Amino acid sequence: MNEKLLYFKSWLASKWINLCGDATTDFKSILIIKLDEIGDLVTALPVFYNLHQKYPNAKQTLLCKNFNTIFFKHLNYVSCITDLNQTTNHFYDLIVDLRGNQQTLNFAWKNKPKLRLDRGSIRFKNKFAGGQKNEIDTNLEVIKPLLNENIIRKNKIVTEQIEHAKITDYLAHQGISNMVILHVGARDKARRWPVDRFAEVINYINETYSMPCLLVGGPDDKQLNDQCLEYVMSKHNYNVVGEFNLLEYAALCEKSTLFIGNESGPLHIAAAQNTPTIALFGPGVKNVFYPKNDKSIVHHYFLARGHKKQTLQNSTIFSIKVSEVLTSVNKMLDNFTE
Repeated sequence: MNEKLLYFKSWLASKWINLCGDATTDFKSILIIKLDEIGDLVTALPVFYNLHQKYPNAKQTLLCKNFNTIFFKHLNYVSCITDLNQTTNHFYDLIVDLRGNQQTLNFAWKNKPKLRLDRGSIRFKNKFAGGQKNEIDTNLEVIKPLLNENIIRKNKIVTEQIEHAKITDYLAHQGISNMVILHVGARDKARRWPVDRFAEVINYINETYSMPCLLVGGPDDKQLNDQCLEYVMSKHNYNVVGEFNLLEYAALCEKSTLFIGNESGPLHIAAAQNTPTIALFGPGVKNVFYPKNDKSIVHHYFLARGHKKQTLQNSTIFSIKVSEVLTSVNKMLDNFTE
């Protein structure tokens, strides 16, 4: 279904369901829908934290993609499901639809919670009121009717000792103290800065700051990382694809001096853990997926026309020069070494 049409239908559904709704209800059973990718889920984490703060005795159920369930391993108030059919015999008094589809919309119509809040309504409204906001702000705006003044805006991923021990052991084994994380991949090739330019940055970091670089990513990034390292002189850099799960990677970010990478899941995880980041953007709306922490530098150029329709042939990611990224590296790492 067309996204704009789905937003409109979602707005209508919430309007109808909420005619008799009551935001002052002490909600006990909450269904949150987020059928999105890793980075999108990470920017939605404040929703879970704020709902738990407001309704500490409520059970939150998250409908999400299977690979995103790991982010809730240490949140005992959230249960994850990956199939909406698992919810058919359960009544939720609050439904928060952060990214659903026609099936989840039909579920809300059929089961009629006491209150339904949805991203579609917010996006539909914002389209006529200045445009998209940063994703963290958009997600918080969805649940704004329920929030008090004490709003949790940080989206740090909860990690525990088991993840940090794995990272500590790995770094000790490799003799690494300070390091830089790089992610050279992205699902959309138009969002990938060239690997030879990443290699120039790695060589510079190795030579100027004597720090090794760890190249991260999913299984599809392993070959790309190897290709990048072929351009690198020092062998004291590591392709760590397959070494860590997503929570362990979040713990790695907490120990990292700097993250450099394209717009994708690893960037959003690093930003969530408050790791200093240098973010490289091509296609994408200004500010919407930019890191919200105060330790980030974003490189993003824009086409005068058709920016949202960029392809591999005209992506503005290629407008980012190695020299400007190295300037950002110096700014970040010189502050670290002072």
